[in-house]
Amino acid sequence: MRLAAFGVAAALALAVAPARDSTRAIRFENRILGYTVLLPPGWHAAVIPDDGSATIASYRPRSVYHIAVKPPRGETWIRLYDEGPLWSNDAARRYSPLPSSLPRVHPYEGFGPARQLNFRLDGHAFLAFVKGKPRGDVLSMLASIRLTARGRALALVQSVRVIGRSVEGRPIRMWRIGNPRSKRRILVVGCIHGNECAGMAITQQLANLGLPITFDLWVVQDLNPDGLAAGTRQNAHGVDLNRNFGAMWKRVGRHGTFAYSGPRPWSERETRIARSLVLRIHPQVTIWFHQPQAIVRAWGRSIPTARRYARLAHVPFRAIPWPNGTAANWQNHLGEVSFVVELPAGRLSLAGARRYESAILGLPR
Repeated sequence: MRLAAFGVAAALALAVAPARDSTRAIRFENRILGYTVLLPPGWHAAVIPDDGSATIASYRPRSVYHIAVKPPRGETWIRLYDEGPLWSNDAARRYSPLPSSLPRVHPYEGFGPARQLNFRLDGHAFLAFVKGKPRGDVLSMLASIRLTARGRALALVQSVRVIGRSVEGRPIRMWRIGNPRSKRRILVVGCIHGNECAGMAITQQLANLGLPITFDLWVVQDLNPDGLAAGTRQNAHGVDLNRNFGAMWKRVGRHGTFAYSGPRPWSERETRIARSLVLRIHPQVTIWFHQPQAIVRAWGRSIPTARRYARLAHVPFRAIPWPNGTAANWQNHLGEVSFVVELPAGRLSLAGARRYESAILGLPR
């Protein structure tokens, strides 16, 4: 499911180089991470779907997954990892240009005896483990690596920081994942009502993303940690945060009631944190997870994108006007696309979390 989310067809996930009887060099393409490498005649290569790494060998290995392999006498086996773009000078210093000679053999956990190369090429950091006898010009082969258009668009830069604290002082964390240079920016909020937090299973999947993506993804796992701790819809002040945003706000209810709007718009620390984040990053799309209606709902300018998300997630869509003072209502008034995904009641299964996650990852295409 994850590979499908990245737009990689199953038939392409395990891309294998042509047969060994070739008398010419072979241009092998890693279609998951987006680079090519020129193989010597008769060499074989395959991409590992799980992490996008590549196995390159002077013979045909029995398994491309087995990293403790001992190559036949006189043969060479390589596992190649693309570690992604070099975003900082510090990262560039950790990866040197390709050396003029191969390093010595050392024992590495999981791999056994191997030669390890950490090098930079075409603006990316690469890691290679070379086992067996270095048959042919391994360094020339690695020097032939070139990024494709896909490789230049992909990234998996991951950072996390506290963007504020709740009324009771609990941290509200934000993850930034993917390609920070992309203009396609998506914000996902896993929980705003403390008793509707199944969306946190989806945001956790996103935070643990193992393959690069082409867009800039911002994830707030829990905007209402006090409500989550207490098992209540409202925050520690008894306010429904999703009635406290500034668009079409009106006073509803009283302290502790189901949809109490608070004494005034933006009265709550948590909604002000959300406002600051949205006004700073201006996401193209924002997704707010709720429960328990098992639908995707939107209004106005957000309907086309929300309808597409519902189709990708295989859930019903409903066009429903926003209540007063809701987050999506406020963002729509800003001219942004923002919609609600209502998950089913109860805990979300791993398969369900991955289905909603895949729909998020497929949305920018």
